[in-house]
Amino acid sequence: MFARTLLAAATALVICPAANAGVVIGGSTLVNGAGLTQLENWLGQGQLTLTNIFTKTTGSTGQNFHTAADGKGATFALMSVSVDGGAHWETIGGYNPLSWSSNYQWQLNYDVPARSAFIFDLTDGVKAAQRTDGQGVYQTYNGGNYGPTFGGGHDLYVDNQLANGYSYGYSYGTVAASNSYYGSSSIVDQTQWKSSFTVAALEVFTVGGFTAQQSDVPEPASLALVGLALFAAVGSRKAGAQRRA
Repeated sequence: MFARTLLAAATALVICPAANAGVVIGGSTLVNGAGLTQLENWLGQGQLTLTNIFTKTTGSTGQNFHTAADGKGATFALMSVSVDGGAHWETIGGYNPLSWSSNYQWQLNYDVPARSAFIFDLTDGVKAAQRTDGQGVYQTYNGGNYGPTFGGGHDLYVDNQLANGYSYGYSYGTVAASNSYYGSSSIVDQTQWKSSFTVAALEVFTVGGFTAQQSDVPEPASLALVGLALFAAVGSRKAGAQRRA
């Protein structure tokens, strides 16, 4: 009985896939392991593969962002910003479930249950989803000479030089009981309705699922355990045969 139990445990150890975390392809200065876990939790689609398709460099513009991101499907846009002249920096951003474009039109979403875009402050662990009222219809703005821009007003805006931006509470976040038209706080400063900021870094990632792969070759420790289980099974059979003789 012991041999059969040990063999079963060893076999299970060999065939079970190892646990894997999500991955970031192409490098990032804004997303570490903890940040990736937070984005995965917010999105709620399990482990992710984020692929860096755009990183701001000297001279980058909104057109460069759109050239890299247009038509690429769902994306996370992250940026390092400061509202106090560089004394403190926070990583903020937004999730766009649809492709960016350069058509100078709003991406409107009238289907409230399908409003899955959100903006966030990764440093403070704050997420603001699209509002369920009429203002929440404004998902993103696809201006060809804008950086990543979310919401009407805008809730998150980056200029063509990718150097400055602002955040209004308009289409994302909660609706204040005293003011149902405006009412969300700025995502970069949860105590203020409006915040202007400087952008130091900006990265954009496509979003894909990540499936843990089963190893084709068992690890040495697993092989040793299997060998021990087989040895015990053979010994048990010999002892049984001797008792019957």
